[in-house]
Amino acid sequence: MVQSGQKGKIDSMAQWTEAIRTFFEGFGALPPAERILASMDPVAWLLVTLLGGAVVVGVFFSLTTRRTFLSPDEIEATPQMLLARLKQDPTRLAPIAIISRLGADATLELLEYGDQLRTHEWRYKWNSVREELLALLSQQNAFGPTYALARYYRSADKQEPDTLRIRRTVLIHKLGQPRYLEPDANGNPAELRIRAHPAEVQGELGFEGECIWLLADEPAPPAQGPLIEMEMIDFRTLQDAEVRINIRRSPTVGGGFRLTLQKRHGMWVIVDEQIEWVS
Repeated sequence: MVQSGQKGKIDSMAQWTEAIRTFFEGFGALPPAERILASMDPVAWLLVTLLGGAVVVGVFFSLTTRRTFLSPDEIEATPQMLLARLKQDPTRLAPIAIISRLGADATLELLEYGDQLRTHEWRYKWNSVREELLALLSQQNAFGPTYALARYYRSADKQEPDTLRIRRTVLIHKLGQPRYLEPDANGNPAELRIRAHPAEVQGELGFEGECIWLLADEPAPPAQGPLIEMEMIDFRTLQDAEVRINIRRSPTVGGGFRLTLQKRHGMWVIVDEQIEWVS
């Protein structure tokens, strides 16, 4: 009985060996390529074409997808890389995305950089981005954004009188950090006039041009060029103030604005701006 079982196993293995040998020998009996091509009908050619196209598309998407993941785009860029790109074109991202990705300090660096460039092409792109960045930062009550704004407005020194910090904040908010207004067509420089309370401390605001301090009812000489007029500060409370500022680029072109400020963490922040007139 044992010999009979062993013999059955040997016969089974011999059958498997013969089947494998026959299978591989069949490859050598395939017809030549010329006969295969000659026997193909239009349907076969269509299937082969579709198969080849699928292979090409698969390889293409495999390579391009791999390249995308290896080369980070703007969304995946580090804050330093993104900041460098935004310095070339500030409209690459929406302002809310800029603050979200850069944070307050890097956004401050972008604001300071953007204010220094005066080319028409840059100003056209930058002005709207700057206004929205300042508005978004002022909506946040946290210390970080508030301190970034105070540094941008050059008003972070709490030892300075509030009136000076408020006026410098308003001036930079409307003119940018250089605090500069272009001369008129005749080359006459801009002038800053400030209406102040008799007890108000006068100090340096950093305006690039002549600055004249006047009392509320004091007569002013006629303007020779562009004129910036800042009215008296209206303190509603110790933490809230309002200032009006008029900017006249020429006798026929200008605008009047009312700015509302709040004191947060000991620093003044512009929380609202209204246009009162424009010409």
